[in-house]
Order: sequence, then C-alpha cells, then structure tokens
Amino acid sequence: MNGTTSRALRDYYLSFNLYSFGSGLVTVFLSLFFLTNYNFVAVLYFQLATYATALVAYLLASYLLRNLFPRHLYALGLSFMSFVLVDILSSTGVVSSALLVGLFWGTATGILYSGNNPLMYDITREADRTSFVATNNLLNGLVSLAAPSAAGLLVQFSTYSGAYKFLWDFAVTCGLFVVSALVMLRVKGDERSTVVFSLPKATRLAGESPTRFRGYFVLSQVFTIPFGILLPIYVFETTGSYLVAGGFASYLVLLSVLANFLFRSGYRREGQFPQVAVAGILLSSLTLFGGVPPPFNAFVFGGLVTLFSTPLNNMAMVEFMESMDASSRSERTLLWANREFYLGVGRVLVLLLLILLSVFLVSNSMNLVYLLPLLSLYSLIFLPLLRRHLPPHASADATPAGG
Repeated sequence: MNGTTSRALRDYYLSFNLYSFGSGLVTVFLSLFFLTNYNFVAVLYFQLATYATALVAYLLASYLLRNLFPRHLYALGLSFMSFVLVDILSSTGVVSSALLVGLFWGTATGILYSGNNPLMYDITREADRTSFVATNNLLNGLVSLAAPSAAGLLVQFSTYSGAYKFLWDFAVTCGLFVVSALVMLRVKGDERSTVVFSLPKATRLAGESPTRFRGYFVLSQVFTIPFGILLPIYVFETTGSYLVAGGFASYLVLLSVLANFLFRSGYRREGQFPQVAVAGILLSSLTLFGGVPPPFNAFVFGGLVTLFSTPLNNMAMVEFMESMDASSRSERTLLWANREFYLGVGRVLVLLLLILLSVFLVSNSMNLVYLLPLLSLYSLIFLPLLRRHLPPHASADATPAGG
C-alpha cells in the first residue's frame, strides 16, 4: 500500500466516522423532534418520505458519476443534510413539513451513498479490503455507540424549549457534516464510475437467487422499521426523558456490537443455531405484555431481539453474497440494486400500514408497540433461507446456496 493510498484511507476513516457520529446524533432525535413539536403521524410521514426517496435519489445520482467524482457526491449529500437541519429550525423554513423534510433528507442520503459506495471501492483497490472493512466497522461501532447518548445530553439539558430544544444537537451535527465533507474532498485518486444503474432492470431481475431472498428483504424491513421507530418513542413517552431515549439507542448499538463479537463465526455455524435464534426472537416478544414494567420491558425485548437477530442477519447477508459468486460484475450490480429495491418496498409498506393505523384505528401511538410481537413472526423466514445450516432432520433436501 503506497503513501497516497494510506492517506486516502485515513481521510476516509476520519470523514465517514465524523458523518456516522453526526448521523447518530440525529437519527433518533429527528423522530423525537417531530413527535414533540407535531405528533406521531408526522414521525411516520417523515420516515415514509425519507425511505421512499433515498433509493430513487441513489439511483438517479449515480448518473452524475459520469461527470463528477464520487467524493463530490458524498460532499453534496452532506451539504444537503446540513441545509435541512438548519432550515427546519428557521422561522422561514422552506422544508417545514414532515413530508418535505423527509423528501429532502432521503434525497441527501441517496446522493451521499451514491458517492460513498464507489469511493470505498476505489480507495481500497491497492489496500487490504478485509482490514479496511474491519477497521471501519470497529470505528463506526464506537462512534455509533456514543452518539445517541451524547445527543440525549444535548437535548435534555438544553436551556431552550419547543423546536429550539434541539438546537445544539442539530448545530453540532451540522458542524460535523461540514468537516466530514471538507475532509472527504481531500481524498485523491477516486475515479468516475462507468456503471449506470437501471431501476427497471433491477426490479425485473429474475432467477432462483434473487427470488429466494426477496421475501427476506421485504419482511425484515416490515419488522426492523417499526422496531427502530416505535421502541425509542415508547421509551421516551414512558419516561419523558431525552437522555433515557438516547441511552436506549446506545444500548441497542452496544448489544449489536456484542452480538457481532460473540457470534462472529455464527454464520458458519451448523446445527440448531437458526432455530434457537428464531425461537428466542419470538419468545422475547412476550416480555412486552407483562411481568416487566415499562420502560424496562423495552430494554429487555429490544436487547434480546438484537442479540438473536444480529447473527441471523449476518448469516443471511453471507448467503446472499455467496449466491452472487458466479455472477458477472454487471449482474452483481443489478443484484445489489434489486436488494435495495425490495428493502425499500418493505419499508414503504410497513410505514403506510402504521400511518393508516395511527389515523383511523389507534388513538395512542404507544399502543402500536404491541404490534412488534406480531411482526416478529417475520423471523420464521430465516428457517428456509438458512436451510443449509439446519441439521439433516430439519432440512433433508437442503442444498448449498446458489447450488
């Protein structure tokens, strides 16, 4: 690895983890901003608009790589995010509604990652990619762990009220985003991409491999999105504390890091592991209904689900990547786009369901948390998806993935 590559990697680590820390400061607290200044339905409108536009923005922004370097799109996305945060606190805000904020936030996210993904590929061409991924994931885990708690402190002890209670949280985030963009603009050597994404081709992609995973992509988001939205709000509404809500988000990140460490070889584990983990997810949902008072029931439920689901999702990702081994580069590009599309389908479907329930059936948003045990049934899809990891008596006709 030459000196130029080494400097590029250091700049990337610094820039991306500044972004990750800033993102961790606002991910939960943008939802709490709309909850406390508008209502729960506004939270759902924001999330729906964000997820519905991020994928489209990602695909469309990729066309700009013909004329721009990836680092330029990365910096543009961060600049756009900073504008949104400043604008929603402005008395003459252009993006004052939850839908518009979500539209702009999703667009900024899509632009950022359309630059980030090819940028990672380019700066690691002459580097050890295993070392790069391990180092970046470690750093990202550390900053993601600290950020929500830091945000809770900034908001909880703010001397302002109303929308401006989030002023310091958003201001620090904007500062981190600006510095991250400036650092990334120093990265040299990235090239313009020749790959052009095609949403129509990606959504029509056929064959055994993508079909096998589509149900998982959709159903995983039908659980993951409500889990990530409803539980932190439930903790906040039962305690009234931004600090506890931020601590809860950090707690889930900590358990995710712990699960990755404990089950770092879990995706190669044969036998009963998928069955035990799926049973653990289903049984842990019962803690929401009694025996454990709020908000501790959310900590128990969220912690157990995170511990069990993290290795299962790792196993599924390895299966998906191994199913692409025989594919050409262009086919792999479409398979990744196909994955993003179906993840987006799951997110939009469940957010529309939550909006309909909130508007027409459920008067108290806290009651929606009791949907999570029902939605946790999604975990059953891991059993056929990971069939080659099950013992012979559980899957007599199992064949290797992609075989």
